[in-house]
Amino acid sequence: MKRANRFIGIIAILAVTMGLTGCKDQPSGSFTQTTPGLFGPIEVSVELNKGTIENISVVSHLETPGVGGYALEVIPDRIIEAQSTDVDVVSGASISSRALIAAVSSCLETAGMKVKKSNTRKVIPDDIDKTTEVVIIGGGGAGLAAAVAATEAGSRVIIIEKTGFLGGNAIVSGGIFNCPDPALQDIADIKAHSLDSLIENALSETPVNPLHKEVMDTVREQFNAYKKTDKHVFDSPEWFALQTWNGGDKVGDLDMLLVYADNAFSTLEWLKDLGMTFTDKINSASGSLYMRTHTSTEPHGTGYIAAFRDNLAGKSDLIDIMTDTEGKSLIVEDGRVTGVNAQGKSGNKVTLHATKAVILATGGFAGNVEMRMKYAQSDKWPDLSAKVISTNMQGVSGDGIRMAQEVGANLINMNQIQLLPYANPWTGGTGDITLTYSGSIYINKNGERFVREDGRRDEMSLGIIAQPEGIMYQLFSADAVPDPTKGKTLGGMPPSYYIDNKLSGYVSAPTVAGLAEILKMNPSTLQKTIDDFNSYVEGTEVDPFGRITFTKKLLTGPWYAYPRKPAAHHTMGGVDIDASARALRVDGSVIDGLYCAGEVTGNLHGANRLGGNAIVDFCVFGRIAGMNAAGE
Repeated sequence: MKRANRFIGIIAILAVTMGLTGCKDQPSGSFTQTTPGLFGPIEVSVELNKGTIENISVVSHLETPGVGGYALEVIPDRIIEAQSTDVDVVSGASISSRALIAAVSSCLETAGMKVKKSNTRKVIPDDIDKTTEVVIIGGGGAGLAAAVAATEAGSRVIIIEKTGFLGGNAIVSGGIFNCPDPALQDIADIKAHSLDSLIENALSETPVNPLHKEVMDTVREQFNAYKKTDKHVFDSPEWFALQTWNGGDKVGDLDMLLVYADNAFSTLEWLKDLGMTFTDKINSASGSLYMRTHTSTEPHGTGYIAAFRDNLAGKSDLIDIMTDTEGKSLIVEDGRVTGVNAQGKSGNKVTLHATKAVILATGGFAGNVEMRMKYAQSDKWPDLSAKVISTNMQGVSGDGIRMAQEVGANLINMNQIQLLPYANPWTGGTGDITLTYSGSIYINKNGERFVREDGRRDEMSLGIIAQPEGIMYQLFSADAVPDPTKGKTLGGMPPSYYIDNKLSGYVSAPTVAGLAEILKMNPSTLQKTIDDFNSYVEGTEVDPFGRITFTKKLLTGPWYAYPRKPAAHHTMGGVDIDASARALRVDGSVIDGLYCAGEVTGNLHGANRLGGNAIVDFCVFGRIAGMNAAGE
């Protein structure tokens, strides 16, 4: 069995130890069972030797890498060590944990094993009181990026994480990172200059303030120089910042976006130095609005978390990671934040003191129904109740925003929330998304396109909500995925697995008419939708929905489709920070000793976050927060 990395510790407390018993001849052999997990079947094999559990193997599963997948790695070791199925689940991945435990129990029952309980006194951990230089609250992407940066500067760091694993929402993200990268943009799979109209439209606007004019003038000069070259795609940090600001309806802070965009490429190189790997092609991810998306080679955001974790693993003298530890309130002494009051899994008190600074990296509140209804329900999003599913991890619930507000932090843009257009309609998950980039179309239940697929995420989500039953189908063909057994979904499994096992609503047919029959659509309507789309790819017709990013025609079967539905995904509001990632009060003054990074902040994305910009956010400002906290 693969052992868990020692830096992803779980505080496992066994309330009761179960002993395994059976008949006189204790069974030996291999026993296999399958149970339903959160996202699909989990097949487990148990090897017994005279009644002793010697090995537990997870044969196959669809649980999220680094989350449910992590639980499937560590729970077998716990069971083997205890020779019992009565072990603690991984907090934050309880469904996957219990599914595996159920499968092992079924294997033992099949083998004729029985269980008996023996009384073992529950051990309550002592209260903890520690002092370090930098305390980081939140073990997701921003917190880990900050920890790497702070330890690179030589500071001693303690990270506390509410759940039983590291990664937060970052580990279930799309893994995409936007930034200008001329070397790859010049060979992008897109018609040269096809994006120029976006720049021209942005430069035709009337400036709304002096900084807007200054940035427009810089981009205009850069764009004019670009048009005299044979370059393929125009880009620059200033254009990246301007487009992000415009894409968020100018609600964000353009000054901060310039810092963000200026640091994006150097942060990409920093990630690569840490071991992060990307594909060698630039794409335009859904909602990114531009051809500057770098895609991780690993499922979801697992590559980023692994790169951070592996870097920290070599710094045991500087880093202490405490999982299953929930931050409750900040400690303030003489107007300065000096630590955090927290609580361990068993209710024990954890008090951590920071001689330099505290960094809040606890994420947003899209998964907190009460908070999103309080702050973000509006004319734009009239219903954000529990009826709206969420993509968020269970442990990400707006805790840091509350803690910051309690010490006087200013909250900004709290009414801004993003719904992800293409979540699984039943679970809110995204691991089953087939990565076709611009090689697919969105259709409603009538077989008709209704929105531009390369547009804003809020416009796509609102468009889907307005369709029959509030769902869409993402449709693609063999032109985008020639071999479904070798294609890639965000979670790492091939599309063929979902098709063969009838999961996530995936369907396939050799012809358009056959697909239409399965989806109960008029075949002529669906064929016309596809034919019209192909004319837009050719350039013989202009897409009435305004799509401009085209790569391949849809011509060749087999044809594939699967249903999608909007889910609460990202909150763009949060703590007000400055360019150094320091938390600010309502009057603009700095809260000494408190830094914030990632989705807990509210300065950047405005009314609509561009797809692929969140990872840039937590990496850039996590790094800035870590470096500056270490320099206190």
